[in-house]
Amino acid sequence: APAAMAMEASLVQRLQFTRGDGQAEVLEAQLEVDAAGLRLAAFALGRRVLWLDWDGVRLDEQRAPHLPETVGAAQFLRDLQFTFAPTAALQAALPAGWQLRDGGDRRELLWRGRSAIVIGYATMPRWQGTVTLDNRIEGYRLEIESARADGETD
Repeated sequence: APAAMAMEASLVQRLQFTRGDGQAEVLEAQLEVDAAGLRLAAFALGRRVLWLDWDGVRLDEQRAPHLPETVGAAQFLRDLQFTFAPTAALQAALPAGWQLRDGGDRRELLWRGRSAIVIGYATMPRWQGTVTLDNRIEGYRLEIESARADGETD
């Protein structure tokens, strides 16, 4: 649930998806997280292409018709949770067969003992600066550059 994220933030983000074939797509996004919900609006060329609102039970999504089916609210939400959820909350929610290793500037999710997702953090707190998620199962890399929307730093 959003409350388990243990963060309250309004972030401006640049999201770069790079598929295994090397093709990259860049989206600009606004992410808001608080105990009541997680909301994300993603834009390409100044137009909103994806919007999601998650309250811990229900995930609402609006998407542009031309957005590939492989890019959706559930994927964004999952990757954001893998990346920013506190270790204890993420471990408690992992299904059988998954394991989490977490230490400092690196988080790794293992599926049946094999490295599945590797996340590298450039700064602390983790949600500021640049984060790189390498999804080895689905064959893509996501780079997230975040800054607080109000321009402040912690």
